[in-house]
Amino acid sequence: MPPRSNAPIPCGAPEPQKTSPLIALTRPAGGNQRLAALILARLPEARLIDWPLLAFTPPSHPAATIAIINQISLGDWLIFVSPRAVHFAHALRPLNTLPACHWAAVGAATVAALRAVFPGVPPVLSPTTTQDSEGLLRELPLGAMLGHRVWIFRGDTGRELLKDALNAQGTHAEPVAVYQRICAPNQAATEILPALWVISAPSSLTCLRALADEAPTAALAHGLLHCHLVVINERTEHQARALGFTGSITRAHAPDDAALAQAVIQTATQAITYTANPTPAKVKPA
Repeated sequence: MPPRSNAPIPCGAPEPQKTSPLIALTRPAGGNQRLAALILARLPEARLIDWPLLAFTPPSHPAATIAIINQISLGDWLIFVSPRAVHFAHALRPLNTLPACHWAAVGAATVAALRAVFPGVPPVLSPTTTQDSEGLLRELPLGAMLGHRVWIFRGDTGRELLKDALNAQGTHAEPVAVYQRICAPNQAATEILPALWVISAPSSLTCLRALADEAPTAALAHGLLHCHLVVINERTEHQARALGFTGSITRAHAPDDAALAQAVIQTATQAITYTANPTPAKVKPA
């Protein structure tokens, strides 16, 4: 990805070129290449900056997490919520050493991650509609899962939807926190901030809010909270509003790179004007 622009545009400042605001891609280090390529393929003049908001580390007490994983027994259900959960779990205990279980994953990327670390993995159940927890719940054979333990591999924080929904149906679902989220150290200059931030993880909004709270001037903090966001879903949009972000929000129609790139391009090529009562935009599939 190109390095930070030599002439970045401050939040809230007039854009000399409305087609090229400074755009922050906020995934953890190394996670933005494909998204950047998709944006640049359709908007070559886009000015992008890698600005990771989140970082991920192994559990604070890995031995305790391994002890939980070692409780998995024959016939249990294993649900992985993300590729990251797959990789951190595999680092704690190789997945091909687990007993014969039923496997499920939230999204095609997570299925691919499972097959990459465990080529002989049994068939993996995954959503056929929305690539999220709701989509997976629509596919799970809840009746057949009764009497089996369900292990949900995830981070230390996150949605409780899967656990709560499965327990409400009479299964015994337990989260397994195989990694923890932290705010990434800020290594970019904060004197001038990007005009558009791409938020692909709801928890990264907390880190962006912390960046605003720690801004060196009140003007920068105010401008950051008025910047433009591209988000992956309605829940992230609501969380942004709850945290005090008041700029325009464009919601991608899906959480994948292609949909995010489309939303970024739509936002970047429109006149970027903050209004007192911004109306969130939902991008329709191309």
